[in-house]
Amino acid sequence: MTIRSGFHCSTLAVACMVTVAASAHSQQARDLAIQRFEIDPMHSTVGFASTILGAVKVRGRFKSYAGTVIYDAQRPERSSVSVIIQTASITTDMTFRDDHLRSPDFFDVKRFPTIEFVSDLVTPSKEGAIISGNLTMRGVSKRIVLPAKLVLAPRLVGTTPNVAFSSEIVLSRKDFGIAGTNKFNPDFDPVANMLSDSVAVLLELAANRDSFIGRVWGRGTPPGVADTIDRVLRSKGIGAAIASYRDLRATQPTKFNFGADQLDGLGRQLAEQGRIADALALLALNVEMYPKTRGVLEALGEAQVLANDATGALATYRRALLQFPNSTSAREMARHLASLDTTSPKRGGVQ
Repeated sequence: MTIRSGFHCSTLAVACMVTVAASAHSQQARDLAIQRFEIDPMHSTVGFASTILGAVKVRGRFKSYAGTVIYDAQRPERSSVSVIIQTASITTDMTFRDDHLRSPDFFDVKRFPTIEFVSDLVTPSKEGAIISGNLTMRGVSKRIVLPAKLVLAPRLVGTTPNVAFSSEIVLSRKDFGIAGTNKFNPDFDPVANMLSDSVAVLLELAANRDSFIGRVWGRGTPPGVADTIDRVLRSKGIGAAIASYRDLRATQPTKFNFGADQLDGLGRQLAEQGRIADALALLALNVEMYPKTRGVLEALGEAQVLANDATGALATYRRALLQFPNSTSAREMARHLASLDTTSPKRGGVQ
C-alpha cells in the first residue's frame, strides 16, 4: 500500500486502509505504518492439546506472549510475523502438572525462558497464507509450515485497525527434545501413561494497532503534562512546546505527571493526525528524557516511518533492539526497512 506524502487521516488507516492504491513496483517506508499489527493477548489464544492414555486430551495454553504481524493486504507475500512466548506462562489448570511442564523434564523454563517463531516465507493461499519459518523451542530450531486462515481482513473497530488469523499445526515433542522423563516427578512414567509424542497447536490471533485519536492527557493526580504541552503547541508552535516542557519539568516536577507515556501518547496522536514534524520533535525529546524506557524508541521509529525516512527509522529500531532484543515490533520493522534498499525478492515476505 502507498500513502501519499502530506496525507492527513483522522486516524491512521481510516481512509488509507480502504482507498489507497497498492504500489505496483516498490514498497516505501511509510507503507509499513498501516501494515504493522500487534497481537492482542486479551483476545487471542496460543493453545495446545496432547493425548494421554491413548484417548484423553489434556489441553493447555500460554498466557504471556507478544507478537508483531506485518500484513500487506495487496501483496501478502511481503507479510511477515514474529512471536515470542514466555514458557513459564504455561497453564493446564493443574498446578502440579504445570510445575512439571516447567521443569527440565519438559520446557526447562529456567534455561529456555522463551519459545520463538520468525517467519521467512509467506505464500498467499485461498484462505489466507502459508507461513514458513523457524520455531525455536528448548534451544532447538526447526523450520515449520503454518497454514494461516485470514479470519478478519483489516478493518476498523472504532478507531482501531484490527486483523485476525487462525492456524493449526501438529508438532513432535521429540523434535524439540521435550521427552518428558521422570527426573522431576518419580511417579510419572511416559510409557505407562501413554503420553503422545504429537501435540496439536491451536493459534487464534487477533492483532491491532493502538489509536490515540481522542485521547485526553490531563486527567489524574497529578494531571498529565501532555495536555498542557498540547495547548502550548497549538497556540505557539513546537519550539515553545518543547521549551515549556523543559521548564515545567525543571521548575515544577511534582505539579504534573511527567511519565514517559505523556510525550509518547501525544507524539503518537500528532502522528495519527498527520502532524509528523511536531510528532518527531516530541518523540525525539521523549527519547532524550527516557532513553531506557521500553517503547519510546519504537514510537520515534514509527514517526520516522511516516516521514518516509527509512534510514533514520532503521537506525532507531536497531537501537531499540540493542536495548530490548525481545521487541517483536522493532524486529519486524527493522527487517522490513532493511529490505527496502533492494529490488530482488527476499524470503520472509520481505522484498
